[in-house]
Amino acid sequence: MGERHGDTRGSLPVFERQWREMLDAEAEPEFGAQEQLFAELKCEALAEILPPPPATVLECGCGSAEVSAFMARQGYDCTLLDAAPTALRVARRRFEREGLRATYTLGNVYRLPFPDDTFDILTSFGLLEHFADVDRVIAEMARVIRPGGMFFADIVPERFSVQTVGTVFNAGVRLAYYGLQGRPGRGLHEAGRLFRPDFYENDYSLDTYRRFMRQAGLRGVVIRGNRPVPVLTLPGPVERPYVATLRRARGLWRRFDGAGTPATNWWGAGWWAWGVKLPGDSAADDGEGRARGPAE
Repeated sequence: MGERHGDTRGSLPVFERQWREMLDAEAEPEFGAQEQLFAELKCEALAEILPPPPATVLECGCGSAEVSAFMARQGYDCTLLDAAPTALRVARRRFEREGLRATYTLGNVYRLPFPDDTFDILTSFGLLEHFADVDRVIAEMARVIRPGGMFFADIVPERFSVQTVGTVFNAGVRLAYYGLQGRPGRGLHEAGRLFRPDFYENDYSLDTYRRFMRQAGLRGVVIRGNRPVPVLTLPGPVERPYVATLRRARGLWRRFDGAGTPATNWWGAGWWAWGVKLPGDSAADDGEGRARGPAE
């Protein structure tokens, strides 16, 4: 794959600590107004991309499993996998609170504890960017997808995007907040953490991810930018009109997410990537990352 760098095993201790803090505080994950809207639009898009239920779904690195809960409500048979035991407890709490059923599996994406060709759909959200040897991870994920099944990943690698602009804004908010409290040193510390997070993120290009997916036996590969607006740190009275404005512009937002142009791929906060696993080398790739067959 060329030079590898950083933490090749992701950043499990960091995330385990975050999930434990959330569980101990009995906090509900991803329920802020912005996060709710972003998840809502993501789920709407998934309904148009993924095969309809009934189907078996494996979410790798499930975390709080918000998207899988949406899929379970639609009739998908969900299996949730995470290497962090506390993440599975958070996910189970979400499912049980909503009266949903799932299978919970402790494991890692280097060696998935499932036979070949098991699932109709495999998903991950904010996972792949945490591995330097992500080609190995994608290949292992593809192994457990049945022929004709779909791979879907929401990827947020280290790169310039609209969220970079948001991070600069959020750093300014922290500097101002702690400065007004007479704690400028704390403000500098908190602002700096936004640019140097505790966890590892790779910086592979869109074309590199596309190549890894093809090497794993996926065809009809599509990768495109999504989410044209940043997550911002805002007080409630400001966040509410911000979210209301975004809701009114959701039509434009959806058009952005579906465009797949070089500009939207550059500006979008993340990339959505998907492809279909076909048996052996029977899929003829047309050179544009699309198989002549049921790719999308």
